[in-house]
Order: sequence, then structure tokens, then C-alpha cells
Amino acid sequence: MSTEDWLPRITAMFRMYDLDRDGYLAREDLIAYAGRVAEQLTAPEDTRRRAALHDAYSEMWTQLAAVSDTDRGGRISEQEFVAATARGGFDGDPHFRDSTLRAIDALTDALDRDGSGSVEPEEYDRIFGATGLDRELAALDFASVDVDGDGRITRQELRSAAIHLYPLADPSWLLDDAPPPSGPRSIALVAHDSRKADLLAWARRRADELAGFRLYGTGTTGRLLTDQLGLPVTALRSGPLGGDQQIGALVTQGEIDLLVFFWDPLSSHPHGDDVRALIRLSVLANIKVALNAATADAMLAHTPVPVPA
Repeated sequence: MSTEDWLPRITAMFRMYDLDRDGYLAREDLIAYAGRVAEQLTAPEDTRRRAALHDAYSEMWTQLAAVSDTDRGGRISEQEFVAATARGGFDGDPHFRDSTLRAIDALTDALDRDGSGSVEPEEYDRIFGATGLDRELAALDFASVDVDGDGRITRQELRSAAIHLYPLADPSWLLDDAPPPSGPRSIALVAHDSRKADLLAWARRRADELAGFRLYGTGTTGRLLTDQLGLPVTALRSGPLGGDQQIGALVTQGEIDLLVFFWDPLSSHPHGDDVRALIRLSVLANIKVALNAATADAMLAHTPVPVPA
């Protein structure tokens, strides 16, 4: 898709969310936007639909910031937003896909005030005033969105129309039933020095399951897991020498499904800032994070072992 095709759509979306017109997007802008949509599309007592809109746009901000907020300033400039789109930062990102679809579904639910399961023409007409979408955009008129021509818009039809709105240089994958495959599922295994024995004991107990995953580990931890348990761990640098940052890079690239970090909360660490940054990135990327054996057991139980090709 050429820049001429997507650039006007992306800049229009940015300015639609930038309610205070300061040239930046912040969490407050997305929350205010959700509040405006809720105010115009739902009844005051309809707390369920209002909460769904609030939660959906709050999560969307988290995913937008994870990709676009390159200077980590807590807000996104229009230049950062456009640059993220241009480099394909959103394309194929399963976390962004999920948050986008949740926002679309919350919007569809809010439009469907009679609870019929589909959106009628008079219900759909309210979308423009509530969201700030351009009524003149042909792809969003009722007849275009109502693909099967049955006089009502389903959730899937509104999802399909969303490819004209969201910051994706190639948005067709948004309509797939599942995110694009990213290879074998991956787990990062990290431990502070005082917790390495605990991580080894946990990994020994779960070795058969862990062997089915692509595994990454920092420095000594990775080598211990391979030498003592025979697990095929890709050993990165030691945490204080950049290993935590290497794991963080894999997280932002969508390569890590579960971070197991046996953290020592009772000691100070010279690379504490790197540890906090890694956990922050993992939260922003919406991946599973386990900081002790009990949580790691629970998380691993909900991370299916990949089926060999």
C-alpha cells in the first residue's frame, strides 16, 4: 500500500483521538475519547457498555504507546504515530490486533442499544457524531459496511470496515481469524543470583514441558539450564551487561510469550533500571509475567506447548 493511500487515513485518525488538539496523544486523550463515545451512544445507567468502552480504549492506548512512543515520554507525537505506521510497527502485532478488535466490538455493542445482535441504520447513524469519523468517507456509509445487503450491520461487518481506520500499512491481516504465525512459542528465563537455584529447581520439575518451547536465558542462567538440564536455551548476555535489554528487545518484537523472572525483592541490584524496564515492556506488550514458582506454574499451564510441525 502506497503512502498516498494510508497517510491521510492515519493522520485523520490521530487528530480524531487528539481531543485537546495539542499535537500529542496521551492516555488521557484515549480515555476522554472513550468517555465521549460512551456519553453519546449509551444510556447513563448502562455501566456495562460504558466500562467496556473505557477498558477497550485504555488497552488500545497501551498498545499504541508500546509501538509508537519511541522516546518513552508518555505521549505520542503525530510524527511518531506516522513513523510507526510507515515501518509496519503495528502490522502483524497480535497484541495490537487484539486490542483493536476489542475496541471495535465495544463500539458495536454500544451502537446496538436494543440488544438485537446487529446494528440497524438508525443506530449506525449515531457513530459519526459520537466518534468524529468522517461521514463523507464512502467506505463507512451504511450500504458499504452492510456487505451482504440485509439491512443490518453485524460485528464482523464492522470489523471489516475498520481496515479503513486503523494505523496499519497493510490492514488485511486484521480480518484473519487468528494473528499471523510467529514461529514456535517462546519463553524467557531470567533469575537474580540469589534465585538461580530456585529457577533451576522449577525448570527441572517442568523440563518436559519447557523442552517444547523456544527458550531464551540471560548469561549464567541460560548456560546453567543447558548444562544441568539439557534444555536448548539460547543464552544471551549477562543481565548487568545488557541481557535484560536483549530480552526486552525480543518482547517488543513479539517474540516472547512468557517471561519467567525469578526476582530477588530483598536485595539491591546494579542493573535495577534494566530490570524495571524489562518488566515495564512486558506489561506494555501484554505478555504473561511470572516472578516466582507458583505464578510460573500457573502461567505455564495456560501457555500450550507448541505442536511440532
